[in-house]
Amino acid sequence: MELMKNTLNRPQQVTAPVRPEARFDESADQDAVTVRRACGRGEYDTARLRFLRLREPSQVRLLEDIPRSEAVRLAGGLPSYTVARLCERVPKTLRRAIVQALPEGKRHGVSVILDYRRRI
Repeated sequence: MELMKNTLNRPQQVTAPVRPEARFDESADQDAVTVRRACGRGEYDTARLRFLRLREPSQVRLLEDIPRSEAVRLAGGLPSYTVARLCERVPKTLRRAIVQALPEGKRHGVSVILDYRRRI
């Protein structure tokens, strides 16, 4: 009986709940690190997959922080709509560099999307 009493009266260990945002932030930070490393090694397919998992503000910040040549190459392999959306948010010089580096057909598509989005 004494053994049961001890088990029932054992103080419970209380841990602070982990905010879902905290998990998301850690995951986003890890994705951003992975994108940077992959770009540095020339692994742009891996970088793009992780880049697309990031929220738009993190994507914009990352494009602004990495070397321009890496940002241009990374953005060049993204879907046209994603490139257009990001071009609206990055500085003008980076936007120009990204759009000019795109192949002609994709550049035209991104320009059409940007023109349309400016009108609405």
